[in-house]
Parts: sequence; C-alpha cells; structure tokens
Amino acid sequence: MTRKPFYYIMLGGVLLFLFLVLFVYLPNKGKAPADDTTATNFDAAAAYEASCSSCHGQDLAGTAAAPSLIALNLTVDEVVDIITNGKTGSIGKMPAGMFSGSTAEKKQLAEWVLSHK
Repeated sequence: MTRKPFYYIMLGGVLLFLFLVLFVYLPNKGKAPADDTTATNFDAAAAYEASCSSCHGQDLAGTAAAPSLIALNLTVDEVVDIITNGKTGSIGKMPAGMFSGSTAEKKQLAEWVLSHK
C-alpha cells in the first residue's frame, strides 16, 4: 500500500494551519473588537416604546411604577449607566438589561430621553 494520500492530507492540514495563523490570527492579534460607536438605522423612539414606555409611560411622564423621564438632570453617561445596570429609586427598582441594545444604541436612547425637557 502506498502512503502518499496520507502525506498529502497531512501536508494540506499543515498548510491550512499556517494559512490561518499567518493571515487570520496574527493580523488581528492585539486588536480590540470593533467599537460599536455608531448605531445605524436605530429608532430611539421605537426602542423607548418597546422597552421603556410600559413603566415610564408613553409620554415619559412616569407612572405609579416608574418616575418621569422629562427634564432629567442627568448626563448621557449617567442615563446609559442606568439603562445598563438598573437603579433603585424612591418609587421602585429599574432592573438591569431592560434595553439590550449596543452601547451606541443606549447612548442614542439616552440622548433621545434627555431631549425631552
């Protein structure tokens, strides 16, 4: 019996491994994952409607379960932190993760909420 097919298979495997290391792994080594700083086609009003309005009301005026979001005295980063991590307040507790969008989408949602004065 000849062993040539075995050697060709092994050679192909080694070449495939080298290709992956040289052209896929090494060029991306040390690079941070792509930053999601831009949210394309994101509708903050629709996201609010889907994730927030059931507690904070359609008009952001608040309900018995959650406070008003009109004229908040917070920064965008503070609102993003609340969206991400939740918050315990005088009315109740907002659970973390009620809106599970990207960081950029959370920022756009926070900017949209803060624009209501």
